[in-house]
Amino acid sequence: MKNSVVSKYLLIISLLLFASSCADKNKSESETTKFYSLDGSKLGIEIADKELRIKFNPPIGWDLMHTAISKKTESQGAANSEDSFIYQATYVFFNDSTGGLLSVGKVITSDSSLAKNTRLNFYKGFLTSKHKNEKLSVNNFVHSSIGFTQFKFVKESLISYKIVLENAGGEIIQFDYIIPADYSKSEQPSIKSSIGSIRLM
Repeated sequence: MKNSVVSKYLLIISLLLFASSCADKNKSESETTKFYSLDGSKLGIEIADKELRIKFNPPIGWDLMHTAISKKTESQGAANSEDSFIYQATYVFFNDSTGGLLSVGKVITSDSSLAKNTRLNFYKGFLTSKHKNEKLSVNNFVHSSIGFTQFKFVKESLISYKIVLENAGGEIIQFDYIIPADYSKSEQPSIKSSIGSIRLM
């Protein structure tokens, strides 16, 4: 009889531990997937770029702009500051209906002394410092074996989702989704699906 009671308690404890483990797993998956989704109906045509070493889909209805794209210097001080980065946008997509804008490109540091394996962390710290007064939230997540960092911040009436990652060559790739706050809720499913479409080549 005593052995039966002990066995019953052990079974209950095992079930509780299993349920707790499943809850933690589901919570973790839920926390991760809130940054991306995989709805093909929300996506535009696939882009595969050998130089950037990535492929992705822009949100549906966001059309590629065929205009000259200039380099943008990101810095905390002067444009020629040693702690600056150069963002070279390769693609720019625009949604005429909502005013949404997506730029995709490569980030290069102007500091030649910075080791390659520290550049991404340095850039993430730089972005955190630069946008700290703009209702900034920073989140890390993994999808398709890629480590992503999302910087979400609000500036005036615009919401920006800046996604940074490393490609297979250890280069910093940036996706910058900018949407007017009035359209943020309606466009969020398409933006999340676009983020979920990002793959390495």
